[in-house]
Amino acid sequence: MLLRGAPYPKPLRRLPLPLLLSSSSSSSSSAAAAPPPHPAELWIAKALATAFVLSPSARLGPFGPLLLTPLAASEALRRLPTADSALALFELARSALGVAHSPDAYRFLVGLLCRSGLHGDALKVFDEMASHGHSPDASFLAFVANSCAEAGLLDPCIRLLNRASEFNSRLEPYTVNKVMSLLIARNRIQDAVFLFSEQLNSQLFMPDAWSFNIVIKGLCRIGDIKGAFELFEKMSSFRCSPDTVTHNILVDGLCRAEQVDRGHEMLQRIRMDGTCMPNVVTYTSVISGYCKMGRMEEAFRVFNDMIGLGIKPSRVTYNVLIDGYGKAGDMPSAASVYERMALCGCPPDVVTITSLIDGHCRNGQLDDALKLWNEMGQRELRPNIYTFATMINFLCKKNRLGEAQVLLKELNERTDIIPRAFVYNPIIDGLCKVGNVDEANSIMLEMERKKCFPDKYTYTILIIGHCMKGRISEAIAIFEKMVATGCAHDGVTISCLVTCLLKAGMPNKVESIMLIASGSSPRLDTSSVQDSPLSVRKSADISVAV
Repeated sequence: MLLRGAPYPKPLRRLPLPLLLSSSSSSSSSAAAAPPPHPAELWIAKALATAFVLSPSARLGPFGPLLLTPLAASEALRRLPTADSALALFELARSALGVAHSPDAYRFLVGLLCRSGLHGDALKVFDEMASHGHSPDASFLAFVANSCAEAGLLDPCIRLLNRASEFNSRLEPYTVNKVMSLLIARNRIQDAVFLFSEQLNSQLFMPDAWSFNIVIKGLCRIGDIKGAFELFEKMSSFRCSPDTVTHNILVDGLCRAEQVDRGHEMLQRIRMDGTCMPNVVTYTSVISGYCKMGRMEEAFRVFNDMIGLGIKPSRVTYNVLIDGYGKAGDMPSAASVYERMALCGCPPDVVTITSLIDGHCRNGQLDDALKLWNEMGQRELRPNIYTFATMINFLCKKNRLGEAQVLLKELNERTDIIPRAFVYNPIIDGLCKVGNVDEANSIMLEMERKKCFPDKYTYTILIIGHCMKGRISEAIAIFEKMVATGCAHDGVTISCLVTCLLKAGMPNKVESIMLIASGSSPRLDTSSVQDSPLSVRKSADISVAV
């Protein structure tokens, strides 16, 4: 029912209501754009929205199809407090009164549902809108697609974009670029490539240089250098000119694919032909490529070329060179670059110091590494997980397990670092080698408490450690847990366990291990394995043996 005491607006007092509303309705159907609602329709919309809020289950019969025009229904939707209530009234008005909702009502409701995170309902209403002949324009299609993309619903988003030709909508590059970037960020490179191809074939999408850059970068990431260059060659046919970013992506892709000479040639070519000027990113990619291949003379030559052209090295450039020299065992050159970095007013960061520490450790210079570790505090640089891992690993190699465990404790007190198995593994390995498998088990328990899941190296180290102590049943139990948790084992793990079983005189257990490894056997019965009393007693303290 209409609200009592609510006065009719003045126009209703001058004209008969049925005549007034019917004329308003007919004008709205013939106009290309919906006219503003009549004051009478606004009053009806307000009354309907209020009645629906007070009693959503109330019947709409008193309003009737004559009173509830599409414009009035659209205005009523805007007055409801939530997306759910708007959707309920939208469906009720259509089913109970046969209201043919206007395009404006569809757009409003889809937008409201998207902004409320109800994308499933939004897409259903969108499909209904299209099926009723209300084709969305390009901007509205882009809005819905972007909303789905931001919500992580990439597959529905792709389906929407691929319907652009159905609606004769010309998509802006921004929308497609955003979706392709999200796909590539999720390692769905082929999906991004397919979407790009579909849009190019639709002839309703005109890409820009950034569109090509996104897809070329994705192809380089998966090592498809040939595909990246094929796309690069197509840019001109779409009136797109490669820019510095395009060339940087290709040079970096070549260097990462160990085609550094080709990457260097490309750098020299673009510099000579003036297509675009290479920058510090271009040069750093080539320097990094040479460093990773241990070709330090060529790396330093490119570095000097860059300096000669007046291009200032970045911190990343210096870090790459320092890391390369450290891995090549040339610490004097690494120190020289470090000093040059400071003289050029480029302060080191945690990556710089970590690279130097790693270089000293690789060259057996523990005192120099520890000195740098201590200097980090003076420079107000906090070690990252790789700094910790480098120091812990080297201390363990030098059998200085106590100091390594002190660093591990310091790491575990840091709330800003997520532990990783490669940090724990050297300590577990060191403890197992000295026969202290119980403490190694404790370290593994600590890992699990920190939500750091053991990897195949952790399990393999523990399996060997328990076998060497004669605790075969626990070694088998650790292997079973490895399989049960879905941790991928390899030939090394199986070979180590089988070798230990054979040495222990248990060839009958080998077949069972092979069956477990293949997923064809249930849990192995270890009750017949003859362990020492100590091993049996200690097994109760080991979570991996439960």
